[in-house]
Amino acid sequence: MGQPTILVVDDFAVMRDLVVHQLKLLGMTDVHTASNGEDALKLLAGRSFSLVLSDWSMPGMSGLDLLKQVRSTPALARLPFILVTAEIQREKVAAAIEAKVSDFLLKPFRPDELERRIQAALGGQRLAPPVTAAAPQAAPAQRQTVLVVDDTPANLTLVGGLLRDDYQVKLAARGDKALQLCASSAPDLVLLDLMMPEMDGFEVCRRLKADPATAHIPVIFLTAVSDASRTVEGLALGAVDYVSKPIEPMILKARVATALRTARDRENLRAQFDLALENARLREEVERITRHDLHNPLAAIIGMSSAMLLEGPLNETQNRQLVAIERTANDMLDMLKLSALLLRMEAGDYRPEPHPVDLAALLQRVADESRGICVGRHISIVLELGAARSVAGNQLLLYSMLHNLVRNATEASTAGDTVRITLAADGEIRIHNRAAVPEPMRERFFEKYATSGKENGSGLGTYSARLITEAHGGSIAMTTSDVDGTTLAIVLPAK
Repeated sequence: MGQPTILVVDDFAVMRDLVVHQLKLLGMTDVHTASNGEDALKLLAGRSFSLVLSDWSMPGMSGLDLLKQVRSTPALARLPFILVTAEIQREKVAAAIEAKVSDFLLKPFRPDELERRIQAALGGQRLAPPVTAAAPQAAPAQRQTVLVVDDTPANLTLVGGLLRDDYQVKLAARGDKALQLCASSAPDLVLLDLMMPEMDGFEVCRRLKADPATAHIPVIFLTAVSDASRTVEGLALGAVDYVSKPIEPMILKARVATALRTARDRENLRAQFDLALENARLREEVERITRHDLHNPLAAIIGMSSAMLLEGPLNETQNRQLVAIERTANDMLDMLKLSALLLRMEAGDYRPEPHPVDLAALLQRVADESRGICVGRHISIVLELGAARSVAGNQLLLYSMLHNLVRNATEASTAGDTVRITLAADGEIRIHNRAAVPEPMRERFFEKYATSGKENGSGLGTYSARLITEAHGGSIAMTTSDVDGTTLAIVLPAK
């Protein structure tokens, strides 16, 4: 079989290069790249690809949006599509599964994991081995098991004979025997006669679905009954399909194959989801430990800097450098505290301690520091304080939020622009700049990892601003247009 043709889609050039390099190590040679979803669609329209490997979080068209576009195009509807993501959430996984994603790949990943996911998405097709290594022989695939349950020996013989060439077939003539076989060694599928003495198919299905150890086994009823209400009853119990008697061999084989394929795909996605959740949990635990362990060396840096300043004598340059080291270490400690608080906000278990915060003084500090950032860029910072106002909350969080929002406004501005910060008489804080938010970003402005046009943007600034505002019982909104520019309006409850 020839080489698969892979399309790698990622807005981060370093990540694109890394994936392409790993694919080459795996023996892949026919690899193409796109830096955004729009370019990817153009490439997909111009030539045939075997698989798409797309980053999830991209400005403009996200990887999920690209997947939906691909699936809505008839010629591409069955194209294998793997989403690459740094973190995974249950609702996002559900949305991707609904959009018919083929697989997920969690960053960071190793080449062997990349190869495994690609092989699975391509239906088991092995990649060409690197020229320096020999490809191991694949073990023969184990056949799936089908349990046929029917009280009529002739039916057992007929159905078993039809399926035996493709599957391992087990036979049971009674419902209780079928339950024992499922409990001892669960089959991949149960073909279950509806009308049996002592225990009918409905009762067997009900007991299978009530037991967590067998609830996952797909059930297809075999029945001569054409009553629609009975069909609905069976489906309500958890059956996946019906096959009518007398049995048509081609229909039976097609429905068995479809049910097994659907069950296998669902199980694969469930396993991938569980693995992704475990990886995310482990990563969060490592981050928590890292935040904790960084406090000690930072505290040592601050302590030694303070001691050296007190001991002296130092020249002016040394004194300034030590003060900068001490201030930077303190800033890092504040950042660690802030990241821990943001995690608690995401979990919904954080409420700010009610300390009074002078908004006018806080905005004055933000404006003064922002003017320093804008030196040489010819961007003006104008502060208008229409009222004195005090709120109850966490000053560090509010400062971080406002500083980030003003910095974003200055980064979106060009030479000669003015960023205007206003504390209105009604207490509303407004931050305005002349640039408009790009169209694809407007509905996603406050979403996590939403970013556009910033080379090193994390997409966390406006997301954290929303979390901080809401944690203080306030609200934040954005309005934008090409004519009026962009205004952020923040409302915080008065003290």
